[in-house]
Amino acid sequence: MTHDEHASLIKKIFMPLLITAILAGVWFYPKPTAKIAAGKAVTTSPENGLLIVLHRLPGESASEQMAEILNRVQTKYGKQVIVSQVDSKLHPEVSKAQGVTKPPHVVIISGKEKVFDFQGPWTQAQVEYKVDQILRGLKSVGKDWRPPVPGMTPAGG
Repeated sequence: MTHDEHASLIKKIFMPLLITAILAGVWFYPKPTAKIAAGKAVTTSPENGLLIVLHRLPGESASEQMAEILNRVQTKYGKQVIVSQVDSKLHPEVSKAQGVTKPPHVVIISGKEKVFDFQGPWTQAQVEYKVDQILRGLKSVGKDWRPPVPGMTPAGG
């Protein structure tokens, strides 16, 4: 076998392996989640997207359940949704600033403003419905849109 034939054989074996490794890395690499770094929370959402902040107590079953649901929601929506998790014991000032009384508490932020929040565990379907509703509103009327408040009627109507 000549040097050129040897190099060609290595190329034929190495290139598909390299491409497979890159694709596997992209496919299985976990999507980053926004984290609290040195006591600072992420406070703005991606452009035309949402920041979902979960105020939780580690080890509490309801908080762990909401964390799993929100991670799946983030995976489903990709770059439109960022999920940030705040440990309410380590960062009580962040929780207090967002009006959290008891974890798990989820705050949904569009731009720099809170557009929705809820306390306690929700199902994945409920969370996805609310995220869809807010994202649909952002697409149709812009980033300053807010979901309707139950019991309130629009002015003049």
